Amino acid sequence: MKAATIPMPGDLAEAIGSAAERVENRSLLLDKFVFHKSWPVAEEETSRGRNVVKWDEASRWSFMRIADGADQILRKEADNKRRRSAGKNTTPENKGRLLEEAKIAETLANTHWNTNELSQLRAQHTRRFLRLFQTAYADRAHITIGQLEGRLAINLADSLIQNAGICLDRLFGLPHIPGSAVKGVSRHAALEELKTASDEAKPGLFHAFRAVFGTADNDFSDGALRPFRHLLGRLPLDQKGAVSFLPSYPVNDAHIVVDLTNVHYPDYYRSGQESDQQKEKPKPNPFPAVEMGAQFAFCIVLNGTNNDTTLLDHARRWLENALTVRGLGAKTAAGYGWFSIHPEVLVELEEQEASAEAVRTAAATAAAKAESARQAEASRQAALDPQDRAAEQLLTLTDDAFAAFAKVLAQKSEPEQRAYFKLLTGPKRDRWKAWRKKKPEIVKALEDARTRLNIPPLP
Repeated sequence: MKAATIPMPGDLAEAIGSAAERVENRSLLLDKFVFHKSWPVAEEETSRGRNVVKWDEASRWSFMRIADGADQILRKEADNKRRRSAGKNTTPENKGRLLEEAKIAETLANTHWNTNELSQLRAQHTRRFLRLFQTAYADRAHITIGQLEGRLAINLADSLIQNAGICLDRLFGLPHIPGSAVKGVSRHAALEELKTASDEAKPGLFHAFRAVFGTADNDFSDGALRPFRHLLGRLPLDQKGAVSFLPSYPVNDAHIVVDLTNVHYPDYYRSGQESDQQKEKPKPNPFPAVEMGAQFAFCIVLNGTNNDTTLLDHARRWLENALTVRGLGAKTAAGYGWFSIHPEVLVELEEQEASAEAVRTAAATAAAKAESARQAEASRQAALDPQDRAAEQLLTLTDDAFAAFAKVLAQKSEPEQRAYFKLLTGPKRDRWKAWRKKKPEIVKALEDARTRLNIPPLP
């Protein structure tokens, strides 16, 4: 049986592995390196000729590996395949297939990515961004901290595998929520409020809706705003929204887990015959989801089209209503994507970032002082006479090193030699007195050098 591989050039497969198991970025793994269902992952010889083998497990496993703890799940799958291959009733063909499947699962389980450091770095970047965001925009912006109270299924449709996507940061490989999704659920919440508002409140809400989100002509022709066309009066159909909804990033650890969705009975639904239910064997389909407990920062800001800060109040209310009442992402009816609002977390984040900023400022100040001192010392050293510079360097030597220097003094430069004799008549005078009594070889080397340099006798 031909070995399975993800379709890619040979030199790339050699560098990252045939199953991209050496790729460490989860976003790259999900976007580019999965076994597609329509791709033949192996070929086998049968009595009827060559047969193309396609395994759904390979495609499921290749995106499951981006989840926390996926290596354990995949190794358990590999062990199960090997156990089945050893069964008494397993045919040789099935045995080969099961062993090849086990090999794929084991290979995918060897994917090594570690997001602990990345999670901390991503959260640190988010906290710093929030501080800069608030400083830059002040009352023209608002931040809402939402905590997941159920799992989050976001961007399921954007994947090589049907209903198995997730939105990951391209650099960090960590989950985030696109700004378009945040704006979409907020707009939906605003529409629901507009529909249920009293006749007296509708005009004001309608114009606030237009100012926040903007409108286009198709909203009034066949869109959700058609019932409110009369409220426009002579105003143009097209209007640009004044509030920007930024992508939402986690401020704490956001773990990705493997979740399951149950498959229905396709044959039964096609035929309507209950007997078909007995024939089918539905297999649950896994998909990645963000685990509950993750905290996301939702940022909105006036973009300059309209600087009325009351529009932020409307946008914030609709955003928080969407998060807490309607949910965000897919499968909200099943309990996914629901948030609770935690303003106290924003206060904690501000305190943490202020503390971190103080540490960074202190470190930068200390580094600047050290650099300034280094430059001043370098300037001082450059201005010194060569003999004085050599004397300073000689003073840093230990007693043993200073004595060893005397033995090779003839090999040194003249400034170094003269500096050495200068020290022997000053700070190192005791050394010279001790050598005269116990170190005749050093005394001889020094006397030879002194005579050569025409230096007066040492005291």
